[in-house]
Amino acid sequence: MWRKAIFIALLAFSFVVHADPVNLTSWSPLTLDYPSGQSAGNWILGGGNTYVDQVINADPSFYLNNLNQTSYSMDGSWQVLEAGGDDDYMGFVFGYQNSSNFYLFDWKQGSQDYVGTTANEGMTIKKMTGSTGNGLDDLSLAEFWENGTNYGDMTILAQNQGSTLGWEDNVLYDFHLDFNLNSNEIHIVVKQGSTILWDKTIFDSTFSYGQFGFYNYSQEDVRYAGFVQTGGVVVPIPGAVILCSIGLGIAGLKLRRSKEL
Repeated sequence: MWRKAIFIALLAFSFVVHADPVNLTSWSPLTLDYPSGQSAGNWILGGGNTYVDQVINADPSFYLNNLNQTSYSMDGSWQVLEAGGDDDYMGFVFGYQNSSNFYLFDWKQGSQDYVGTTANEGMTIKKMTGSTGNGLDDLSLAEFWENGTNYGDMTILAQNQGSTLGWEDNVLYDFHLDFNLNSNEIHIVVKQGSTILWDKTIFDSTFSYGQFGFYNYSQEDVRYAGFVQTGGVVVPIPGAVILCSIGLGIAGLKLRRSKEL
């Protein structure tokens, strides 16, 4: 009898832990701040640290959970808190190894040409595979902007694009990710209320673990809120990756200071 009671108590505790929104205070921002681009992102916590707003037009910017994990699910919501403003990218990064190797889900509101490339209205799942691990060296603004065809170190894994498939201002969207619950499988669902906008499963073995994070590019006033993680197996980060991340952070700091001078 007591064993059954303990089992039920453990189940209840597990449910509460999974149901609580992730506290974002341990997460950290990173912007690939290119000399020819825009400013670094400005991420502001709110809601008891359960949501974060990225409030300016910025170069490709991430808010990373600093957990090198595999075999997890992530759920939450996000929206653009404006009316008739910009029409660029919001999304998520996962399987993040370093600033030039990761999977990326991005969503463009309106079609637009920039830096010699084309961004089509709609959603894309991409893979970035730079050789040095430093996104400022391996990648360019063009790799982040293009979503119609493979470009440079960016490979397109799936697309959901069309003239009516962009996000809308002040509309709450729900996001679900299953990452490597089954070997090499990525499952993404995007919903508006009870309406499924995209339900896509792909298979790719390039990154089987990595960090999760929020992402946007050239889009202000994006809120990411109420994210809940289920499962997750921690994978130790190799020392070389840690050193590379530290080096990129120092380089980015020097670049921002040089812009201010």
